[in-house]
Amino acid sequence: MSLAKLAGLFIALSVFVALGSCKKERIVSPDIVALAPALAAPAKQAPNLALPLVSSGATWELASVLGKKTVLLAFFTTWCPHCKRSMPYLQELYEKNDFNNLEIIAIDIEEKPEQARAFVKKYGLKFPVLLAEDQGAFARNYPVRYLPTLYLIGRDGSLVKRYEGFHPSILDEVSRQISLSN
Repeated sequence: MSLAKLAGLFIALSVFVALGSCKKERIVSPDIVALAPALAAPAKQAPNLALPLVSSGATWELASVLGKKTVLLAFFTTWCPHCKRSMPYLQELYEKNDFNNLEIIAIDIEEKPEQARAFVKKYGLKFPVLLAEDQGAFARNYPVRYLPTLYLIGRDGSLVKRYEGFHPSILDEVSRQISLSN
């Protein structure tokens, strides 16, 4: 077997292991410090993230809202049932909040733009949806082991919490964070 084929198999296996599972329940990851150097210190600033918007292909940067709003990053795929279940809740939270206080950013992982666009249309998502065709664009600072994975970033730009899986009660915590920031 050629080196190129072995490398391809390794990459495919890595993607399967990394993205091969969805998580239904709300989990606050206890090993957050070990997984992401960016989260090692409680008040550490969230690293920038620059990815193309699904809607236009233009680059959107997290830095544009850091320190101005509470941010919820939601990493998902279109095939994950728990990701699908979370989207109406995220849209509702987005619509209920003053857009000066909250920004929800969804990041579709390793899918084609047309898949992501169809998903956005199906769920009527009004918040920005980004496309990460390669995990290398975010994996060091925002590791994703299960889907969906959400990162809560305080209005001051600090990483507050990471959630693996989804349960609507996560949004209660996000709402509390918004209240604390005002």
